[in-house]
Amino acid sequence: MTSTLGRPIRHTPPEDDRIDSERFRILIAAAARVPAVTIAFVATVVVITMVAVNSDLTGIYAAIAGTWLALHQVTLTIDGTSLGVLPLLPTGLIVWQAVRASAAAVDSTIEHTEQNLTLHDAARIVVATIAGPTLVTVIALVVMQDAASVLPVAPPNAAAALAWVTGLYLLAAVLGIGARTWRVGCQRYDIPEWLILSVRPAVRALLGMFAMGGVLTLVGMALSWTTMGDLLERGGGIVGVLGLTVLSILYLPNVFLGASSILAGSTVQFGDVRLSLFEASGGDLPALPVLAAIPAGPVAAFWPVMLAVPATVGALAGRFVAHRVLQAQADGVPVRSADASLTLLAAAAQTGLAIALLAWAAGGPLGIFGIVGSNWWLTGVLVFAWVGLLGLITAQLLMWREGKLAAAEAVADEYDDHGAGYDDDPDDLDPDDDDVDDEIKAIEGPEADSADDGEDTEDLEDTEDTEDEDAGEDVDADDDPNVIEAEVVDLEDEETAAGEADTDESVAGTTSGTVDREVEEKREKDGD
Repeated sequence: MTSTLGRPIRHTPPEDDRIDSERFRILIAAAARVPAVTIAFVATVVVITMVAVNSDLTGIYAAIAGTWLALHQVTLTIDGTSLGVLPLLPTGLIVWQAVRASAAAVDSTIEHTEQNLTLHDAARIVVATIAGPTLVTVIALVVMQDAASVLPVAPPNAAAALAWVTGLYLLAAVLGIGARTWRVGCQRYDIPEWLILSVRPAVRALLGMFAMGGVLTLVGMALSWTTMGDLLERGGGIVGVLGLTVLSILYLPNVFLGASSILAGSTVQFGDVRLSLFEASGGDLPALPVLAAIPAGPVAAFWPVMLAVPATVGALAGRFVAHRVLQAQADGVPVRSADASLTLLAAAAQTGLAIALLAWAAGGPLGIFGIVGSNWWLTGVLVFAWVGLLGLITAQLLMWREGKLAAAEAVADEYDDHGAGYDDDPDDLDPDDDDVDDEIKAIEGPEADSADDGEDTEDLEDTEDTEDEDAGEDVDADDDPNVIEAEVVDLEDEETAAGEADTDESVAGTTSGTVDREVEEKREKDGD
């Protein structure tokens, strides 16, 4: 069978959506995997237990059937005593195995069809996951009905039994399929991003409340260690002590949930015993060692201080939501800052609903002790209030602080880019001349502008005077006959003209006095 279920050869998937042989094999594995393993384990434990207590095997089938129903939280009536408070630990393990089986069926179907999971295949996996356990439950109900005629057991309510089994495996199938296809499903049905982000903080808040309930239980057990030892001694031998120890371990999740309800401010009832952070009334309890953690009372003055536990869980949930939203925004996900509130409220609602359902499943009737369990609806409302209120305040404060820090960083970056007045070129470290002139004028004010205008006017007047003087000198030079004669002589004397041509332009533009002296020197040379 192992080689058949795990063979590497795959048939070519059909073009339509019909059930071929490979899909049929996958569905059969999803339907039979968990029930087969559970029945085999239950049968082994029942046989070993009956042999250990030297009991005959007359009611072995009824014991196996009753254990199967008890593992699925179906209320049993044995010798006129109703047993509705059943351990949650084995039930949780069965649901976990069913989740894994559904996820494995999804993986095998996707591998076989080489495409995304269709709605038809998902529906078939859900039906297969429920069908196998439902068939075993029907057989167990028939066995219990037949055993009721010879054994002191009453057949359970068939409708309640089928409802419990269907609900548990439906939840397992949804979780298993969703674990593999939630991303595609969210994109297909356009699920809001804030709702997707709310799942993880809800799980963290639920686990936080459950963990703190466990811490409170363990502290109570440590303080009542002597009482626990006395209860274990009532087992009457190694087999009895081992049985009480195993039973206490199986009921630990139930006690943890009760402690979580107390921390939230709700009330736990155990027959006549009522326990909360504000009241503690004593009474009779079953001789189960784990129940030694329940204090006898009265209420201590510091008990209400433990309300800080759910407040802390809510604040941590708000901090986680704020970081998730900020990270999503940094990654480019279209999440608004206001979506943090929606995310937190959705997470608080999921946490409250989940803990309320678990508290309801953990309670029930317990023979002469009456109703056992916490006020489940009040627990859900209080957890929603703690996580929603404290988480919302914390998330908004963190979002506001991050917004302020981001604004301050933006201003600092803008100042660093434009406040120094340098050009964009990192190699050019000289400030912009125009910007510097503008800054100097702005500092010196209008007086500096007036002074500059005056200086410009004086420079202009000096320039005009110089030009007028030059013009006058040119006119005098033209009227002087000596200058004309000098020019004639210069034209006649080629060597002198060539020498004067090599002189600088500044010598050619000298004053008229310098020209007269040169003419006289030339006349003296000619006379000689």
